[in-house]
Amino acid sequence: MCGRFVATTAPSDLALLFDAVLDDPFAEQFRANYNVAPTTQILTLVQADDSANDRVLRRAHWGLLPSWSKDRKRAASMINARSETLTEKPSFRNLVARHRCVIPVDGYYEWRTVDVATGPKTPKRPYFISSPDGVALALAGLWTTWKDPERNGELVRSCAIITTTPNERLAAIHDRMPCVLDGDDIGEWLSGEPAPLHLLRAAAPERLRHYSVSTAVNTVRNNGPELIEPAETTLF
Repeated sequence: MCGRFVATTAPSDLALLFDAVLDDPFAEQFRANYNVAPTTQILTLVQADDSANDRVLRRAHWGLLPSWSKDRKRAASMINARSETLTEKPSFRNLVARHRCVIPVDGYYEWRTVDVATGPKTPKRPYFISSPDGVALALAGLWTTWKDPERNGELVRSCAIITTTPNERLAAIHDRMPCVLDGDDIGEWLSGEPAPLHLLRAAAPERLRHYSVSTAVNTVRNNGPELIEPAETTLF
């Protein structure tokens, strides 16, 4: 799965990187976040409503809120969507055709669950996974809108990150990984017809680097560049 990530690249730089337009005042409030947690407001890349070519960066609530949700409680458990069942699950199947997005991240955290015993005195070991060149990753996602009944029908845009089975290197850490898009695949994911589900695959092993980091990231309150510094121990 993907339960925490890093977002430190400025929205203006993301707009240049992904050839997009900033279309949300939220971007003016941007602060580098080294420990982005579920239900946080994040930036997503989507196709413009009135264009087949223009891309825009817009805010979304991380944690999908299906249109039938009674409140925001469901969002915390809807941060990821499994690629293998997108067209089957009621929460996602109606979004695949027209509500695809990209979530830009500088990297994400994963906690090792493979061949380890954990307990109160042995917390799971976190790893930071990113591009070797440090450039932001484009993660495939889905988005939707929801009317909040507790706030006079306020329209809330929300999203989920799509995951798949991991490549052979990351499989030693966890049994899922987000779907990373590169190059022309980004444009095809955003606007391709029919939905290009073939793009939802594991990234090649050399596409991503990973190393263990401090368990300080386990606490959401902790937020700073020290979270992505390599720890003394590592898996490989």
